[in-house]
Amino acid sequence: MHIIVIGCGKVGSRLAQIMSEEGHDVVIVDNDRNAFKIIGPDFNGITVTGVPIDQDVLKHAGIETCDALAAVTPDDNVNIMACQVAREIFKVPRVLARIYNPAREQVFHQFGLETICPTNITVDVIRSIILDETGVSNHTIGSNTFSFKHEVVPKELDGKKLSSFKVRRNAAVFGLIRNRMFEFAHPDTTLAAGDTIVISEMMD
Repeated sequence: MHIIVIGCGKVGSRLAQIMSEEGHDVVIVDNDRNAFKIIGPDFNGITVTGVPIDQDVLKHAGIETCDALAAVTPDDNVNIMACQVAREIFKVPRVLARIYNPAREQVFHQFGLETICPTNITVDVIRSIILDETGVSNHTIGSNTFSFKHEVVPKELDGKKLSSFKVRRNAAVFGLIRNRMFEFAHPDTTLAAGDTIVISEMMD
């Protein structure tokens, strides 16, 4: 697939790196050329510097022939505008925006835009930990519904890599909660006592 990632922060750079390693043609766009320093030296994709909602910049990134676009900058408005341009003007088959403001999520769904709101997901998991609840919540991302649950790191995995934590076939490790702070999953992260693993699974 030809994939465009908007925003080269922690999420964007990691997403671009993973998709590139999986053999996809990845272009990552950011308006700050220094942002690309976060990408590893083995990144096989292309970096484009420019305003991510500018049509000429997006054309330079190959939007006219791309299969998917993910907008994951820290700015909800930029993410939504980039997705609207991709969807309405360039007819990109699949677009996804990360948004931080939960109040906007339903509005954007009404416009037919697929979104993911890590704020909602993180709040639900932290709340369930504080209240010592089972910690299962459901979230709709696009047309799919995902369940998110958490598990405390077993003692036998203390000091081992996150990749050693096994999940069911249709599930994936979404991230970790450590010292009340959420961080996205990375296979090389070393687990510690007190960590909580957040697991996501697409529901039938």
